Amino acid sequence: MKTNKCLSLFQYHGPFSIIFYMALFALLWYLIIPHTSVYYRNDFFDPYFHKLNNEDVTLIKGEVFKVYPVGINKRVYYSSTDFKVADVNIFGNVIAYRPGTTFIKVKVEDEVFKCRVRVISISHKNLELNIGETYKLKVYNLWFGVSWSSSNKAVVKVNRFGKVTAVSKGSATVYGEVRGKVLSCKVKVE
Repeated sequence: MKTNKCLSLFQYHGPFSIIFYMALFALLWYLIIPHTSVYYRNDFFDPYFHKLNNEDVTLIKGEVFKVYPVGINKRVYYSSTDFKVADVNIFGNVIAYRPGTTFIKVKVEDEVFKCRVRVISISHKNLELNIGETYKLKVYNLWFGVSWSSSNKAVVKVNRFGKVTAVSKGSATVYGEVRGKVLSCKVKVE
């Protein structure tokens, strides 16, 4: 007796059917991929004039940055994949609203260019601590790569993980530097 090796795609086989995998692929494609570097990746050998002035930008919450295509004198359309994180106006000015990652799409005729925008912010702008107390500062939308420093180490010390320690009475500013951007937190020790 011969067995038929040709199976229907929509039959149930094991714990998951093909419809489950198709739904999972659609979920990845429309919800997750646009926020990863797979979506951001572009051809490596594009001509010089087929690109944006900057394709990867880090902004502090409230900061504005202008994005535009290089060497193109045509009508340009701008849009954001997540306008709650950062939005763009008709002139290409990107406004950072809250921590997160979004992509700014720049459409010129049939071509679409993408600029990844990472918006970061610090967990506290002002802190009040007693002598001996500690507090851990965080930079939202960033896992690593922050260089911490204190303006007055006799008053406040900070380690490389953002842990602030109050040493003596006074005030100091703790700085966190990320990709050329500086975040600050004023610390008052009582």
